[in-house]
Amino acid sequence: MTDPTAADIAAAALAAAPTDADTADAMAQLADAAGHMSTVLFNYRRNTPDAPDLDRALNLELALDQRAIELRTQAVKVLGGQAGAAIAQVKDASKKVDDFLAGVKKVEGQLVIASAVICLASAALVGDAGGVLTAVVGVHDALKSAHA
Repeated sequence: MTDPTAADIAAAALAAAPTDADTADAMAQLADAAGHMSTVLFNYRRNTPDAPDLDRALNLELALDQRAIELRTQAVKVLGGQAGAAIAQVKDASKKVDDFLAGVKKVEGQLVIASAVICLASAALVGDAGGVLTAVVGVHDALKSAHA
């Protein structure tokens, strides 16, 4: 098997679509590299105050600092977009749970009403006047709870 060519490597890199997290991580790494190079230039200027290219080193150091800031800002924005999508997913899931629980509550209310009606029918079948009165109150309370 032959070694991959530069074209093969480039094609493979393009075929693997990076995620937002990959992009943000790469930006953060570039920002770190720019920051490190800026520190190296700072140390050069500090350690060699008589060097003839101090102005040029300072300009490059400042440019690297600015680029590091820009890259970190972009990385945070990319991750912020991910956070927004995650929040939207959590809100959607929360709504689904709320809808499900509302359905459960509705079914629960219907079961309470059905149970109260069964108690009323049972009391009426056995001719228990006190039980009928209690069951009527139970049906009333169940209906009132269901409408609340």
